[in-house]
Amino acid sequence: KFISRMEAEAEKYAAMVERKGKAGPRRHKRDVAGSCMHFMFIEMIEQCKKSCKGDRKKINHKMESMGMHVGKRLAERYTCYVPRINAQLDMIKFICKEFWTEVFRKQADKLQTNYQGIYVLHDYNLPWFSKLSHTNIELQEAQALASLACGIVKGALLNLGMKAKVTCEIVNIPRCQFTVVDATILPGVGGDNASATSTTTK
Repeated sequence: KFISRMEAEAEKYAAMVERKGKAGPRRHKRDVAGSCMHFMFIEMIEQCKKSCKGDRKKINHKMESMGMHVGKRLAERYTCYVPRINAQLDMIKFICKEFWTEVFRKQADKLQTNYQGIYVLHDYNLPWFSKLSHTNIELQEAQALASLACGIVKGALLNLGMKAKVTCEIVNIPRCQFTVVDATILPGVGGDNASATSTTTK
């Protein structure tokens, strides 16, 4: 029953952020108030806490799984009217710009890559974190939301044709950075991340 309820919540979330429709490349719909989204996130986290008996690792894993479901659906809708994206870097740029704008109402602020399958997406003011403070409880809530966001990005990339590991580091609320690693290079990642170079997302 819990999984069904959470999948229903994921469906609602996808409908909230969806803005592209069948009639054309863009559909004008009323935006959902940020406070409504925040309350929905709180409810999702509370349900996960009950289901996982407070185990933070399980909570974050469940939030990421729900995010993947949402990300796949959103990517499918947002790419309906664009040419197929084949290059990996172009997939990441699409996530940083068009996809980020649809989900978070802004572009990612900075993209870094070592051009070998590792990408770091910086967001200096993630809207999902805007109502959170630095208390221990809200930091845990932020991590759960970060897991949801990681799942959404991971699901979207999977839909685009890229299998990846996505993690999020909360630098200082609301600032965070997402690291995307091509799954095909995971066994030999090593320290390549240190040599990442910058590329603009605008």
